[in-house]
Amino acid sequence: MNSLTDFATWVRGVDVVAVQRVLKGTLPHTALEPEELRYAAKYSTASARSVAKLLGVTEKTVTTWREAEG
Repeated sequence: MNSLTDFATWVRGVDVVAVQRVLKGTLPHTALEPEELRYAAKYSTASARSVAKLLGVTEKTVTTWREAEG
C-alpha cells in the first residue's frame, strides 16, 4: 500500500496512522470509527476483497464506499 498521506497523521478527523496499522495488519490496533473505515476502503490500493477482510466488512461495502462521492 502506498502512503495514505505524506506527513499528516490526521486528515479531517481520521486517524491515518490507525488506518494504516489496520490495513497492514499491524497489531495491536484499535477498532476504527465508521469514517475511518470508509477512508481506509477508499484510499487503499489493495483489492476490495482483501480490504474487506481486514476491515471486517463485505466486499460490496468496500466497493460502495469506493464509488461514493466525496
